[in-house]
Amino acid sequence: MPFEPRETLNPQMRCAIYTRKSTSAGLDLQINSLETQREVCSAYLMCQSHRNWVELPQRYDDGGFSGGSLERPALKRLIGDIEAGRIDMVIVYKIDRLSRSLSDFIRLIDTLDKYGASFVSVTQTFDTSDSMGRLVLNILLTFAQFERELASDRTRDKKAALMRRGLYVGGTPPFGFTLSKGGRLLADPERAPLVREMFDRFPTTPANQLAREFRERGCTTRKFTTKSGRERGGWPIYTSRILNMLRNPIYAGYIVHRGEWIRAEIEPLTSREQWDLVQQVRQTRFPARRDPVRNFLLGILHDEQGRRMRIHGGTGRSRAERCYKSEYASWSRDGITRRVMVGADRTEQLAVSALGAFLVDRVELKDAVLSLGLYSEEIGRLLRMGHRAAKRLRRMDQPALRALLSALVPRAEVNTAELRLYVSCHELTRFLGWDGVGLFEKSSVKPSRSADKVHVIHAPAFLICGHPRFALPVDPCPSQGAAPKPWLVDLLNKAAELRAFMLSNRSQTLSQLAREKRIGPSTFARMLRINYLAPDIQAAIVDGTQPDHLTCWHLLKGAMPLDWEQQRRLFGFV
Repeated sequence: MPFEPRETLNPQMRCAIYTRKSTSAGLDLQINSLETQREVCSAYLMCQSHRNWVELPQRYDDGGFSGGSLERPALKRLIGDIEAGRIDMVIVYKIDRLSRSLSDFIRLIDTLDKYGASFVSVTQTFDTSDSMGRLVLNILLTFAQFERELASDRTRDKKAALMRRGLYVGGTPPFGFTLSKGGRLLADPERAPLVREMFDRFPTTPANQLAREFRERGCTTRKFTTKSGRERGGWPIYTSRILNMLRNPIYAGYIVHRGEWIRAEIEPLTSREQWDLVQQVRQTRFPARRDPVRNFLLGILHDEQGRRMRIHGGTGRSRAERCYKSEYASWSRDGITRRVMVGADRTEQLAVSALGAFLVDRVELKDAVLSLGLYSEEIGRLLRMGHRAAKRLRRMDQPALRALLSALVPRAEVNTAELRLYVSCHELTRFLGWDGVGLFEKSSVKPSRSADKVHVIHAPAFLICGHPRFALPVDPCPSQGAAPKPWLVDLLNKAAELRAFMLSNRSQTLSQLAREKRIGPSTFARMLRINYLAPDIQAAIVDGTQPDHLTCWHLLKGAMPLDWEQQRRLFGFV
């Protein structure tokens, strides 16, 4: 038998090193956890050079990302290169660097097996080619997930214990308080008198008058420096800030934890009786006019910056169009990050229709259910319930929709291109098996961390609209003696009339509409496009200030770009 070359007996293994760090602290240092993990993995690869292992130059580093989710940019690039056949082996320092979730890790191992790639943990050597190695791998990963959940439970229990003892759990101190070195709230000698004045004068003085007086006196919030070195605070006191402060029970010396009023170990800035009186006055002056049943996305919808979107319009004398508008968060008052507004009716209809389409899509519904790790015959039964759940969704009234979305969709986000619905997979399985009796409400039993998964529904749509006070670029008429050309004005009026006629008879074709008006189809179409002239061009034609060379032939037979700036250049307005 002829001798085979060494490369054939021991082929080259292209190895990619993946590193991860849960927090972003220390990433700016030259020597950090990511570099340390990479050095150990590179040294291990050099020891395996006799097996023809080669380290790839691409870096897959996730700094500041938790191992409880697969939503990590470097990990996504790694999976994409594995699927493209560029990687033969993945090297990690420990298996919990790749994932701390058992179900996510199983999906990653399935992906590696599907594309013929291997997985090696440097500090936990085992062979995954046999059943015993896979058993050890699953046991180690189970303990990694348990460690992550245990740390979360400890943090949550510690905060709850501190609140039950009446201690402040941290964060930016409320206005009128400062933090001592021991982490206790102390009355701010400069701003505590302002808080007492607010509570004393609010029952007899309007909130906007109080805010105006405080601004005239130069009162601002306390300045402080964050851990990253950024200076925050120093903002003026507006009416909204006063109203938010007046309903905070910390000023009466209490902390509310899960509906329970706990006496805090701080010096109250007002009495409980005065605080109750202020709440009665505030509710009388500012009654709750935002019905969460009618506005069933209230508290769920956010913009892409993470700001909660509140409802505007639809009430009062103006009866303005109802819309969702992002709240004016203090960190976004930089003049660059603008607030976002979307139409309420259109957004709510899209959310319901996108959820209904998701329920009848067996492939996407299967991905959401499988993310919980339900590998049993129960999956087939739940998937068959999708069409019935979609029909039940279409028959729901607004109170039922509000109860369903509050349980099923903990969060929704809107941006310039799409609406995203974050569906709770745990509540989704409950809704698929729901018998339809009563309102579907959120389960009182909190799911485990492994079952607390979400599935993202993407609904492409351009929902973001302009401000209601948006001004069109129409300048006033500069000449009082200009005489409009009647044939051009008649052309605009005729085009508007044909557009209204077309919209009222949308069931007919363009040829049928043109035949009824006794106009050729080509002329009918050219007349319609005149409606898309720039607003300042139409205003100039009505005022008679258009260029002298502009005629009906230019508008009907000439080119008509949709861009307004190109129209101005083409017709001589620039």
